[in-house]
Amino acid sequence: MSSSRRDFFKKLLGTGVVVAGIPPACAPNIDPAPVLDVPMPGEDGLVSLVVQRYPDLSRAGGAVTLRFPKESGQENLLVMHPTADTYAVLSATCTHVGCPMGFDGKEAVCPCHLSKFALDGTVTQAPATVPLTQYVCTYNAGTQVLSINILDGDPNFPAVVGGKLALTFEEFPDLQNTGGMVSGRPRGYGKRIFVFKLEDGTYSAVDSVCTHQGCTVDFEASINELLCPCHASTFSKTGVVDPGGAATVNLKTFTATADASGVVVSFA
Repeated sequence: MSSSRRDFFKKLLGTGVVVAGIPPACAPNIDPAPVLDVPMPGEDGLVSLVVQRYPDLSRAGGAVTLRFPKESGQENLLVMHPTADTYAVLSATCTHVGCPMGFDGKEAVCPCHLSKFALDGTVTQAPATVPLTQYVCTYNAGTQVLSINILDGDPNFPAVVGGKLALTFEEFPDLQNTGGMVSGRPRGYGKRIFVFKLEDGTYSAVDSVCTHQGCTVDFEASINELLCPCHASTFSKTGVVDPGGAATVNLKTFTATADASGVVVSFA
């Protein structure tokens, strides 16, 4: 690893050194939300909770962390109950150094270094700088059922249809340029993906879930690679993990092909 890349990581991770996964400081009075193990939902992507069955969630100001089977690849979710019939759902891993999130009744709070996030996932207090992912949820006050759609995506990004995602050059002209990139959360998949036009003219499509602890990677232009904000693992544009970091497994990849009209990513 070059000295310039090490310097970049030091700036990213900021003040403290994490040893064996233990953060150097803990925030007072904030604990990670209690964990609730849930099965992976079916093809509709819906997770349904009868709220009154879970005391930590049923009270206003409460929260739980939903933990899915490891083999599912689905990140943990922080389900929060701020007031009355209002609920919010975010990714449950802090984007600073990967600590499990808690809830103070108003905002999502990291117990390790006091990063705070609004109910829509935006950062309201450093040291975190990357937002949490927001998930769509609906609450039926009559049945007391909270439904979470883990396959929902960005409203202005195309959906997966028949196992394929079509990205037209008309809508995404940057994909015609060498080094061009498009990213977003397609409906029907629910997790962010990256699509690159590589230097040889071919295309790659990779998942955003870091294979170390499930944080969401982002593209870092200064190193021309995908970077995990939690523990500084880096990956190439084709998803290959760089040696020496916390992650040791490549990112999940998808087949990407192009024709005259655009790029098609296959999820099948």
